[in-house]
Amino acid sequence: MGISYDSDGSYLSKLADVFGDPTRRHIFAHLRQADVPLTASQVADEFGLHRTVARAHLERLGEVGLLLTGTRRRAGGGRPAKTYEAAPERLEVMLPPRRYERLSRNMLRLIAAQVAPAAAAAAAFDVGRAFGEETAAAIAGDHAAAVAPRLAPHAAAAWLDESGYDVTVNEDPPHTVVVEVRNCVYSELAREFPDIVCPFDRGTLCGMLGVSPERHSQTHTLSAGDPYCRHEFVL
Repeated sequence: MGISYDSDGSYLSKLADVFGDPTRRHIFAHLRQADVPLTASQVADEFGLHRTVARAHLERLGEVGLLLTGTRRRAGGGRPAKTYEAAPERLEVMLPPRRYERLSRNMLRLIAAQVAPAAAAAAAFDVGRAFGEETAAAIAGDHAAAVAPRLAPHAAAAWLDESGYDVTVNEDPPHTVVVEVRNCVYSELAREFPDIVCPFDRGTLCGMLGVSPERHSQTHTLSAGDPYCRHEFVL
């Protein structure tokens, strides 16, 4: 799915109006987490709203392109129920627009054409790891250790959420951490150049958590069509 750009600011105004309501923000977040499309009745039950109110919030989100609609047959027959799900399209709101993705895609094409796949993947991981370590040091600030700091999993998850990832982190004491990513901020490029972008992302996580590549494994990948990326770390 491509990216939409807000070239004149008109969409930004509409978006600010829609997200000015905290209930709508929570509803949108809930739909992004949902595994299947939801009806207005299901949303109403989740948030303690009247069905008409829930539908109004959903329609407002749909008007600005944040939701996709469909239908679902009712178990008892009758008119199909209208369903809502988060749209996969990503919006970049930049005034004036910046075409960083275009530059990134061309640079990745250059790398793919000039560097052997294994070497490109290894270099991408190293660059990502360095970025992760720099990020961890910036977050740690004055408390950073002399060596590259290791972020606690909850601190890494907070940074990922703020950066646009949709993550869940589960710790299995004493040493195992599982990170699931349902929204990759590089998703379009990762699907086109998975052997470069995905190692960079893995390196970033390893760098932030202070984990060597031998203590990391990945069992699911968004770029391969899985519903999420699943990373396991042994700390």
